[in-house]
Amino acid sequence: MKIKALVGAVSLCLVSVSAQATDFSLGLNDDTFSTELQVDLNKDVNASAQYIYSDKGGQMLSGAMHVAHDAGIHHIEIGGKFSQLWSKKSQNGNYVGIGGRYAMHLGSNISVHGSGYYSPSVLSFGDIDGSWEVDGKVQYQLNPAIALFVGYRNIRLQYDDAENTTFESGFYLGGRATF
Repeated sequence: MKIKALVGAVSLCLVSVSAQATDFSLGLNDDTFSTELQVDLNKDVNASAQYIYSDKGGQMLSGAMHVAHDAGIHHIEIGGKFSQLWSKKSQNGNYVGIGGRYAMHLGSNISVHGSGYYSPSVLSFGDIDGSWEVDGKVQYQLNPAIALFVGYRNIRLQYDDAENTTFESGFYLGGRATF
């Protein structure tokens, strides 16, 4: 019941904001399904909600807010990400990651994207004592509204009283729609 209320609240917040652009992405591999909804609040600020289901790791729901800057072919975002974890391997908990995203548009409709977040123990709650996550992908823009990508993601969790675990690690394929 908690997850339904949380997803509903995040969705309502994202839909009720006057937005310039909205991106919806979906990623898959054999063990993982991920989806993300990003809303540009203005040209310099965006917010996103992400859900990841992993057969081996469990479920994760995240909300993030970033300040963005464009410099030619470079796009840089810095901000925070709050994540709630329901783990199959270890204890549940939540954490706030500090980090950001980077994209470089290479021309010919190809771009390279990367993101990384780190959460020290002071920003980790419940049974989680820290985390880090990295994500990188290469994207091909089919048209202004649709893109396909291939990427690699690694999410690692640290615990005080249990063994550190990898929530998700591996390559994935996906697509993004802008509307």
